[in-house]
Amino acid sequence: MKKPGIYNAIIFGSTGVFGSNLSFELAKKDINLVLQGRSLEKLKDLSDKISQIKKPTLFQGDVTKKEFYDNLFKSVSQKYKKIDLIVNLIGQFNGLKPLTHLSHSEWDKFLEINISSYWRILKELEPLIRSAEEPKLITLTNSDISVGKAYHNIFSICLSARNTMFQTLKEENKNLGLKIISVDVQQINGGMSSSLRGNKKFENQNLQKVSEDIINNFL
Repeated sequence: MKKPGIYNAIIFGSTGVFGSNLSFELAKKDINLVLQGRSLEKLKDLSDKISQIKKPTLFQGDVTKKEFYDNLFKSVSQKYKKIDLIVNLIGQFNGLKPLTHLSHSEWDKFLEINISSYWRILKELEPLIRSAEEPKLITLTNSDISVGKAYHNIFSICLSARNTMFQTLKEENKNLGLKIISVDVQQINGGMSSSLRGNKKFENQNLQKVSEDIINNFL
């Protein structure tokens, strides 16, 4: 087993509810971190807090913009020659409604954010993933929603599509030793889950458990 200090990890969606918690936990393990977020202000706030443990590298950008992908590989590869761990927590949901009640623009927007951006990130970072000895890709899923749960529209579809996409990637790269980890989580009372839970309330204890599951699967 390698020493944790030589690991390089990138977290997409690091400023969200899950991402900020996980960033702290990985920093405690002395892992080199690249933190991505759409808001530079939130990234800086997170960096200021984490820097007391370990100073991260920041990558600010919007996954719906072409320049995000134009700059991604160059920015990360200038700092690291390999990426051992990619954690992708990016997602957006506009609330519970019947599938065909989405507008055309909503469909395109949420499809891009919740599935297409995942593929684009993998495509751009593939050389850095292939340079790692035992690369791991981690994302979140929900086994109840991903099977076509009523009124969860595009989010349900994209969860299912992501699971299929990652499995296809794994099958095509057996010689790489690539490990795909989909952490099954339930909703919490914050972040995107606020749009998913309806009138229900959930225990925030899930938050720490998700971070622990990710770290235990990685180290």
